Amino acid sequence: MFATACAVAMLAMPGSETVPYHVGWASFALCFGLEQWTPRSTWISLGVYTFVTGAILVERATSGVLGWQETTEIPLMLLLMALMIWHVRRRQQALSDLTDSAARERADSTMRELLTLRTSHEMRSPLMISRGYLEMLMDRTPQGEDLADLQVVDEELARLTRVCERLVRSMRVGSDLEVTDIDIDAVLQETARRWSMVATRSWQVESSELTLQCSGERLRACLDTLIENALRYTERDDDVVLLYARPMRDAIALGVADSGRGFTTDTLRSAAGHASSPGDVLDGVRDDLSQTGLGLSLVRDVATRRGGWVQLGVSPWGGADVSMILPLVPQVPVVPTLRPVQASTTA
Repeated sequence: MFATACAVAMLAMPGSETVPYHVGWASFALCFGLEQWTPRSTWISLGVYTFVTGAILVERATSGVLGWQETTEIPLMLLLMALMIWHVRRRQQALSDLTDSAARERADSTMRELLTLRTSHEMRSPLMISRGYLEMLMDRTPQGEDLADLQVVDEELARLTRVCERLVRSMRVGSDLEVTDIDIDAVLQETARRWSMVATRSWQVESSELTLQCSGERLRACLDTLIENALRYTERDDDVVLLYARPMRDAIALGVADSGRGFTTDTLRSAAGHASSPGDVLDGVRDDLSQTGLGLSLVRDVATRRGGWVQLGVSPWGGADVSMILPLVPQVPVVPTLRPVQASTTA
């Protein structure tokens, strides 16, 4: 309709035909960029408008109203529009291919995560049953070579169980979970109670009446990861594992401290030296008891999503102290993601 109005204006404005002529072409470029045209409608529109307006320009040049040089606009404008259409088509095709590729990647990623989650869950039950029967056999077996062999099997099953639990926690942390007001003290007490049934330690909880708006599943996954690390560096009965939540100004320190061998001075220095590069930081805190290295990375990702960071330090017993500094109000992360705490003693 607009092209028709421009053609009528060309007929009604002798000597000024090129003004509505170019306005018509501009409207075509605008409309073509707003939505996707079919090839048939595109070339019919181009052909009809070029023929009608070209006939008007030729007629005016023949009658002497316009110079013949003005008729060069006919093929030039058609060529310009054809080039514009070609580039727009290429861009639309590239976006379509990118969208399809992203959709396939999301579907593949979802299937991989689902497979990992299902496999981990399916493995946990037979592993628990196997360890139960194994413990029964170990109780019945006298000291000797047979008992040593059973202990090796038990250690390997325990390692496989930890791998399954770590995979499940990773899936929970990466997923979008419900965010609600969480009673921090209740979460710490429940976490300590669950782990006290699994590992013999001197479990302690230091907390106050604090509430944090976050995902309970994600928070528990981080605490489980920190506790698993603490258990790896401590021994039975006489070692302490402390779960704490300490209020700070506009933030909360939530973490786990233990009385194990802790971080060395070199480890804390390494973390300080790589504070601007999270990937290098995690490599800098590895030692002979480290496993996959995914634990701190998982906790760090949760903290940085909220605008916080992970802090390394020395506990009151000389062991490790790892805490998440979480702002009470989520914000864009602007601080290093892993920070060491200055300590006067070396664990």
